[in-house]
Amino acid sequence: MPRIRLSQQRKTEVKKQNIGKIVLFCEGATERYYFEYFATIINQDQNKYNNVVIATKLANGNAQQVLNYSVDFLSEEENNRLFANYGKYLVFDCDAPDNIASVITSARDNPNNFNLLVSNHFFETWLLMHFEEVECKLTKRQIYRRLSGHLSSNYRKGSKGRTREIISNGDIEKAISNAHKLESQYNTQGKTIYDSIEDMNPYTNMHTLIEQLLLLIS
Repeated sequence: MPRIRLSQQRKTEVKKQNIGKIVLFCEGATERYYFEYFATIINQDQNKYNNVVIATKLANGNAQQVLNYSVDFLSEEENNRLFANYGKYLVFDCDAPDNIASVITSARDNPNNFNLLVSNHFFETWLLMHFEEVECKLTKRQIYRRLSGHLSSNYRKGSKGRTREIISNGDIEKAISNAHKLESQYNTQGKTIYDSIEDMNPYTNMHTLIEQLLLLIS
C-alpha cells in the first residue's frame, strides 16, 4: 500500500488540529473505501490516541438516512459509551433529499455535535479534483466521463479498485488545493453550507479532514 504524504510546503500551510479518535458515518461504499484507505494506515500504527472507525450506511444517496442512522446508532447504550469521546463525522452528498438544506441544519444542531463533510452535488466531485480543477457545475455523466479519462478503465461508483486507483495515481494535494480554492470563492461571497448550499455547486469540504489525516500519516 503506497504511503500518501503531504509535501513539506503543505505541512507548513496546514494548521494541525488534535484529531484523536473519530468515527465516520458514510453514505455509501465509495466514501467508505476512500476513508478506509487512510484509516488502515493510521490504525496500524497502534497509537492509542488516534483511531479512525468507519460506520457505513448504504442510504441510496439519501443524506437524511445517514443522519437518521448515525443518531440511532449513537442512541444505543453500548455505542454511546464506546464512542462518547470520539469526534463524529457525517459524510454525505447534497443531491438528495430535496430538503438538503434542512438536513444540514438538523445535523449541525444535533446534540451529538456532528462534523459535516459534504459534497455538492456528490462525492465524485471531490474525486475528480484529484486530477483537475472543478470550477463549474457538471452533470453526473460528465463527472464520470472525466474520471474515466484519468483511470485505467471506466469509473464505477462503489468500486474499491477504482477508488484506490484515484488515491494512488491522483494528486491528493491538487484535490486539497482545488477544494480550498472553491471554499475561498464561496467565503468571499459570504456563502456557507448552512445558508447557501443550493448555490454552492460544485463544492466539497473533504479536504478539512483529509489534511489532518495526512498529517498523522506523515
